[in-house]
Amino acid sequence: MTDPIRTALPRTRLHITLVHLGLLLALAGCGAPPAPQIVLADQLPTALPVLPTITSVPTPAPTVIPTPTPMPPPTEVPAPRYDLVLLGATLLDATGAPPLPNAAVAVQGARIVYAGPAEGLTYSADTPVRELRGATIMPGFINAHVHVSGRSDDELRRWTRAGVTTIRDLGGPLDELVPRRDQMRAAGDPSLPRMLVAGPIVSVEGGYPFAVAEQALRVAGVTVQDAEQARAMIESLADGGADVIKLAVSGRTDVRWQELTDEQVAAITGTAHARGLRVSAHVDRSVALRRAVLNGIDNAAHSPRDQIPDDVIALMVERNVSLTPTISVYEALAQQRGTVTVWRKRMQPVMYDNLRRFVAAGGTLALGDDFGGVPGMRAGMPMAELLHWQAAGLSPQQIIEASTRGSALATGLDEELGTVEAGKLADLLVVQGDPLADLNVLAQPLLVLKGGQVAGP
Repeated sequence: MTDPIRTALPRTRLHITLVHLGLLLALAGCGAPPAPQIVLADQLPTALPVLPTITSVPTPAPTVIPTPTPMPPPTEVPAPRYDLVLLGATLLDATGAPPLPNAAVAVQGARIVYAGPAEGLTYSADTPVRELRGATIMPGFINAHVHVSGRSDDELRRWTRAGVTTIRDLGGPLDELVPRRDQMRAAGDPSLPRMLVAGPIVSVEGGYPFAVAEQALRVAGVTVQDAEQARAMIESLADGGADVIKLAVSGRTDVRWQELTDEQVAAITGTAHARGLRVSAHVDRSVALRRAVLNGIDNAAHSPRDQIPDDVIALMVERNVSLTPTISVYEALAQQRGTVTVWRKRMQPVMYDNLRRFVAAGGTLALGDDFGGVPGMRAGMPMAELLHWQAAGLSPQQIIEASTRGSALATGLDEELGTVEAGKLADLLVVQGDPLADLNVLAQPLLVLKGGQVAGP
């Protein structure tokens, strides 16, 4: 006989287990678990409910982080090739900056593309390089007062080969000099200097240059009688190709030379400025200089032989009127006349004083020696004029800057010439040695470039 208690035991154990499971589930929830219910064995269902099959939760696919594309190595920019690099010299750039040792200047075409420390310039292996240790690089010099009518090309080349790459003729036949200037430009010969032309000096009958006894002077002049004629003359000169206008107000009351009136001078300067031309004035005395400045000139072509009053110097600085002293031509005139001893005692000190005070006041000084104004003068570096400036008390750096940047300002060429800077025309003078220690080395050029081309020596 089957024992009913034994028969029911497995079911009872399952029931107790389910009760325990309920308690655990209740404890996992919120609040107290419900009181257990006692279920008799005969009340249990004959079959346990089928629990739902628990399937496994799918594992999410791992996030794939794309591998970044490696950056290509930087492409090395090839060093540029220049037409010429001047390397290792001291640079006097004429901007007012101190000398720069171990400099480099790079030239491309007609222009400077770099001027600065040598370590700041890279260039290709096939760039032509000129090693210039112990040399000095400067801008090409500008002679702002010459007379070249009738001179040969070989004579003009003496300037370029000496480092004077630009000249300005202040009184010659327009119909001769303008075609020659244009032919020189068209030919592109770097051995010939760049040239500006004024044409004849505008004056009055009985005035300078007509009253000068020395008929060998290579200058030309035209006369006007009133302001209307003066304006018409300037229009004619401008139409004929003049780069600048030259007039004469000498101030020679000691010899009673005739003079342009204030009205005529103002008519000349006003018309010239309207045509975009500067005006240079021949002056001998400070009274003439005052009149010329008050009536609109841009450049005094000589230093007066008497003292320039301080107020006139101040007026020149205020109105940006430059000065080209041409002391050396007066010395040459005195030598020709046999009066050089008297000149050096009486006149030279006055002209030196004018020069010193003008520069000290901040005036723009420009180089010019009036070549051709006296027979026997030689083309080339005007060392006689430069040494007069040094004797007057100017430093070599002041002299070099006046002969380059100062002359460029006086002639209106300062946007293209006068300093060694990127963008400027490559007119360069290289000398062996240090002109700041010995100005005479300027007379011994090592290399001259004009518009980027070798021009000398």
